[in-house]
Amino acid sequence: MSDAPPPPSLKHIKKYLDEAKARQAQDPLVSYHLRLYALQEAMEVRSKIPKEDMTYILLLMDAAEAEKKALGAAAEQGEADRQAHVENFAHELFDKADDLDRNGQSTLATAKVFNSAHHVMEACKQFGGELPDDMLEKIKYAKWRVVEIAKATKERRPPAPPRGLE
Repeated sequence: MSDAPPPPSLKHIKKYLDEAKARQAQDPLVSYHLRLYALQEAMEVRSKIPKEDMTYILLLMDAAEAEKKALGAAAEQGEADRQAHVENFAHELFDKADDLDRNGQSTLATAKVFNSAHHVMEACKQFGGELPDDMLEKIKYAKWRVVEIAKATKERRPPAPPRGLE
């Protein structure tokens, strides 16, 4: 897939495409599912976007198909196995960020890991819509920590402590 950014009408999928690019070397299957989720999100709004922006969606489709072929056996696993793989990856990212945060390393790098975890968790919606309550709670918490750590850094103050460490 080209690294061309999405058109303005599809800017809401950029975060998933960026995350997919960042995760490509680390876990190609997770990367693929992030791109697939971005494609699904783009398809949701296709009736509301300018006709010329459909070209971008078609490019995403072609790239997803090529990526699926390149993944081979990993992409051919059962959906439950792929779902478990992506969910486990998301939980591991969240746990990594949470451990750093609770160990006093509430830096922008930690916020970035929380942000990644939240994007991967949201991409898990592609496996059946509603996410389990624990994952929704982690998404909400990760978003809060991203904002809190970023604001604290900008204001040159320590961030509020992680939940449970007040």
